[in-house]
Amino acid sequence: MKFVVDANVLFALSKPSSVANSLFSKFSLKLFAPDFALIELHKYKGELSDKSGVDFNSVIKSIKEKVVFVDKSEYSGLIKEFSSKISDPKDVVYLALASRLNLPIWSNDKHFKEQSLISVFTTEELLELLSS
Repeated sequence: MKFVVDANVLFALSKPSSVANSLFSKFSLKLFAPDFALIELHKYKGELSDKSGVDFNSVIKSIKEKVVFVDKSEYSGLIKEFSSKISDPKDVVYLALASRLNLPIWSNDKHFKEQSLISVFTTEELLELLSS
């Protein structure tokens, strides 16, 4: 299965023992994220290194092996369309990318459920779906 993932899922993927990593490995998921998410990861590089137990460059390398980061030019034309669909303006890019790729979003942020244009799965919902 393929999903657009938000920054919180990317953070979870940085922890080897996370449920997100388990799902990724067990079900051979194909994941995509806007290139903007890399900026978010860099903002929290100390925290990511602490939680993962490895240096930040290793964390980024591991995440880039699991996730395809898509350049903004691929989805920028859809950002305006989705700007009024979600309360957090930073998350509009995830909706735009998901629409462009015609994929659901994997996120644990409740505000993604405010809209009904793009399907959104929490980790718990994804675990239930894939395990059935």
